[in-house]
Amino acid sequence: MYQAVSGDLLLYVGMSAPAAIAVLCVGSFLMSRRIIAQHVADGMVLSTANIYFTAHDNSGARVFRTAQSATPGHETELCHEPNCRFGDIVFANVDGTFYGYFFALASGMTTIRRIPLAPQPGQVAEIIGPAAADIDIVSSHGNLVTDGSFLYWQSDTAINRMPIRGGAVTVLDRTPLTRPATGLHLVGPNVIYAVDRVIYHVPANGSAITPPNLRVVFTAAVGVVACVPLVGLNYVAERNGAIVESSGNVSGVKQNPGAASITSMAYDGAHVALAWTQMAATWQLRVDVGVQDLTLPTGANPRLAMFNAAGDVFWLDDDGVVVTSV
Repeated sequence: MYQAVSGDLLLYVGMSAPAAIAVLCVGSFLMSRRIIAQHVADGMVLSTANIYFTAHDNSGARVFRTAQSATPGHETELCHEPNCRFGDIVFANVDGTFYGYFFALASGMTTIRRIPLAPQPGQVAEIIGPAAADIDIVSSHGNLVTDGSFLYWQSDTAINRMPIRGGAVTVLDRTPLTRPATGLHLVGPNVIYAVDRVIYHVPANGSAITPPNLRVVFTAAVGVVACVPLVGLNYVAERNGAIVESSGNVSGVKQNPGAASITSMAYDGAHVALAWTQMAATWQLRVDVGVQDLTLPTGANPRLAMFNAAGDVFWLDDDGVVVTSV
């Protein structure tokens, strides 16, 4: 463990496993980084008190459940499949049973599978839709979403929808080749997605009759790498490291171009907080909370930042599943 002091900045970093902790103190404000689970995680979703995440190693892919307050070693394995890799995961209540839905890549083909979140021992995931060769589950994150009735995802050339119980896939919109996908978002009646520099909306119910150029939400200066679309407000992370805040015809810059390479972004409306992961001089999490602009060191390759209801920020990095309280 060491500490570094610079002005009013006091930084402690503890690297001992399994409770590696980094602490950032700015004035009277304290942020700490806590590892919840030490796996090479690929997808994550938060429930009220739990975390469900997918992970892979040399023996195959797994789905885990653990408490948001847990420490490494307390996670429960819900599903395991050899010679496979799982990706993004979401959950929904279907006929009184909670299911986890996730991407699974095996033999070059990707399917969506589901598993009860309170399974019997040895539970096998059920394939609920057709296999596809054009879904990027390795470099794309946040690319599977649900409204409880349908599942939505972005393939290389389309925005897709499938009933939550499985079945036929409906194409909501055709797109140019897009890898990695920056993630889908459900805002009101629309699915929001990005292709290169442009963020679009398309009706989630499949009723689009206008061409994409008439459904533009925002056009960035360079390629979009992450975005948080809200009603009347958008935060957009660009390939050049800039973060732009846009409301109607008014835009402002929250982070200047060239500052970093951004890997994910999330917004907490209840606490008016914006968080993003990035590579600047080091791998880091940035959190903008009103007048506070905070930076916390992370493990390598931080990704898939998200908030829980209490305003805590969770993300994945090469150390595992990580959380900080803001």
